[in-house]
Amino acid sequence: MKVIKQLVLLLAIISCGTGVTAQTQTKTEKIVKEFNFSRKAPGNVVQVENIFGSVVVETHNSDKVLFEVERIIRSKNEEGFKEAEELTLEFASEGDSIIGYFDAPFITRRGNSGKRTNVNINGPLGYSFEYNFKLKVPQNTNVSIRTVNDGELKVSNLIANRIAASNVNGSIILDNIAADVEARTVNGNVLVKYKENPTGSSHMETLNGNVELLYRKDLSAIINFSSFNGDFFTDLNDLQKLPVKVEKTASDNGAKTKYKIDKASSFKTGGGAALLDLKTFNGKVIVKSAG
Repeated sequence: MKVIKQLVLLLAIISCGTGVTAQTQTKTEKIVKEFNFSRKAPGNVVQVENIFGSVVVETHNSDKVLFEVERIIRSKNEEGFKEAEELTLEFASEGDSIIGYFDAPFITRRGNSGKRTNVNINGPLGYSFEYNFKLKVPQNTNVSIRTVNDGELKVSNLIANRIAASNVNGSIILDNIAADVEARTVNGNVLVKYKENPTGSSHMETLNGNVELLYRKDLSAIINFSSFNGDFFTDLNDLQKLPVKVEKTASDNGAKTKYKIDKASSFKTGGGAALLDLKTFNGKVIVKSAG
């Protein structure tokens, strides 16, 4: 599977002004695209690099990947709507990857794939924009989805090797899934409900919010918990606290030996087959049965 670079977003986008006032008008458009992978393979991945808006992923009984996108442009005048023509939604189908991404003067792309997205809005635009994605994908399709503002990320009923979700101001919901998970947000909750218990390595993290994991019967995992202002809650009956990890390293000048103490608390349930890293700064971590 191709390595697709992460979305790099300058902090300016979070606080940038758009110049849109109370007299704003709205224009909405629906975009529908359909793709096929060149072959069925465990490395097939669908990637969406959103900026403002939600990304929702569902499965269907088809080999096709279906994009349904609501494009919303807001402006106080026709000049703003004309300016908004500079922003386009692009799609690329490259081997085992199907990608949705944006192109505009304030967006640059680097890397071999040309889809690593850097957003830099230095001044007010004459418009604001929001794109809400609804995807339907075949089972066993890996997913990598991202957004920044005004939306949540949600994946439902998917069995895959890997699901990656990255948000800034919004929640992440992975409902009834079976996959290794990489889920990170800054301001929002992370909820992962497993259809089948994990067996690999997963990481779930938020800065301001809760991390909640709902497992199936006979969970077997090592659980690493870390929070600055929060507690760990669970209904697991066989949980065993593991010793603090101490890593021995050499000093920079080689004269002394240093020891690094892991600040996370580690627990074992069952045989400890999976590795689950659960982290929050201002929030709690909950691990409980899905029922």
